[in-house]
Amino acid sequence: MTEMILKDNVEQSKIDALLAFLKSSDIDVELRTVSSKKSTKATKFSLSKGIWSDYNISSTELRDKAWKR
Repeated sequence: MTEMILKDNVEQSKIDALLAFLKSSDIDVELRTVSSKKSTKATKFSLSKGIWSDYNISSTELRDKAWKR
């Protein structure tokens, strides 16, 4: 079995034309549509990564400094 995956939103008329072309060449075709899965997993913000890795500062201090401008 060979699968073909169309990743972009393709117009129905183009899909119909592709299916007709494949069927005209005696290729057995099946159309399945699946919705894309979105990640719902929440990640924690870590001060040990990124630009704050070299600083000794807590998230509370950052919030205080940001809101007391």
